[in-house]
Amino acid sequence: MQVLVKIALLALTLVLVFINPLYIGRVVYYSLFPLLFVLVWLFYRIAYYVTEDAVRKVTSEPFSYSRFCALIPPVDDGDLIRGRLIITATRLVLFQKETKGGTVKEVWSMDIAQVKQFTVGQVLSVRKGVTFIADEREARFVGRRVSNDKEAITIALGWKQG
Repeated sequence: MQVLVKIALLALTLVLVFINPLYIGRVVYYSLFPLLFVLVWLFYRIAYYVTEDAVRKVTSEPFSYSRFCALIPPVDDGDLIRGRLIITATRLVLFQKETKGGTVKEVWSMDIAQVKQFTVGQVLSVRKGVTFIADEREARFVGRRVSNDKEAITIALGWKQG
């Protein structure tokens, strides 16, 4: 499916770049742009999005918090690590979709006992998120709604009764 979406994206981009709008008609030409946006969204969803059900298939640990977000690499080396952050009774875990097969794997974890504090707010210059601070390391996550989850994260970490 991902390959088909990539081919459709490439073909549609080539049409939009190299075909004259007057040749196929302006209405048809400009109606291809929403299709392009839908294909980009579909590609993102297929390539990166991890659902709670997919996480439940690979782990038996119950979790009290779950959010799709991205881990910022420690030394800013590389791209964001997109996946689903879950908080279990004992640890924080990030699951990511594998490139082959679309299965989910654990790519990062931290014990809750190591977390000294967390902050919510600006994580990157243009993105809000959450930072978990431990003695030796810190983990920064960005996501659309993760910065609004301070109360839910506090309860999931067991620092406040729900």
